[in-house]
Amino acid sequence: MDSVAVPAEVLQWVNRNFPKPSVDQDWIQGCYNWAIGLDGVRPNSQKILETIRIQLLKSSLSESMDSTDGLPKDIGNFNSNVSLSGVPTLVEIVSVSEVGSSAFQLDQVRKGREERLRAGGYDEHGEGDEEANLEGEEEGEEEGEEEADLEVEGEGPLPRYPRSMLAFVLSDGTTQFQAMEYKTIPQLSLAHTPLGFKLQLKEVRFICGVANLEPDNVILLGGESDQNQHRDYYLRQNLRERMGLANEPTPEFEDPEGENDENGGAGALSPPPPTHN
Repeated sequence: MDSVAVPAEVLQWVNRNFPKPSVDQDWIQGCYNWAIGLDGVRPNSQKILETIRIQLLKSSLSESMDSTDGLPKDIGNFNSNVSLSGVPTLVEIVSVSEVGSSAFQLDQVRKGREERLRAGGYDEHGEGDEEANLEGEEEGEEEGEEEADLEVEGEGPLPRYPRSMLAFVLSDGTTQFQAMEYKTIPQLSLAHTPLGFKLQLKEVRFICGVANLEPDNVILLGGESDQNQHRDYYLRQNLRERMGLANEPTPEFEDPEGENDENGGAGALSPPPPTHN
């Protein structure tokens, strides 16, 4: 099918909802032409806008964003003390870690969750359930409110990770930097937030190159990237590094095109160091 020019109304909607970094023009052109080929999707319809939004949230920002107009390349430097201003900046979660608890404690919970899953256990909040990610935990059932039960064998709820302070590696598709919760963002968690989860930063303050996040300065959008299928591997390596253990051998991951990805970008930069091990 011949390429169809993206209507001005669609481009205006994209630029209004995702102003920074700009969406790559080749990406939006390809996405639009793919979308109008779907059954029930008409040009300039609300359906096509929602289809583009979903595809953008599922994309890797390194592919869908313009690399020339994002965050300053040095914003993650140790001597960087700035506050963002202007339009919200789209970023994705490259790595997530709980730094308010020891790596040993987290690893014990991780192993307990794996064993419970093998025994037919379940996660009452839905393991990897994006809807649960955005809606957050029900009142009185926040993750980490109860101690994880690692002694009970067999089926049942998965042990919960302790919830204190999350640290992240974020990226606008070109520039990676570290971030931490200045105030708890309850919709995000170690267990349920996928790699590639998209959020927009508003008036976020960077102190020594680390973005200080709180509910009032972020817009949670959702989504994930292809790296999320390897999330368990990256979590294990993060915890092993914090415990002073050698990393496991790097598996040969296959990307959606069938090509091996040995580098695994989601592990490229570690979160800020924990306060204790």
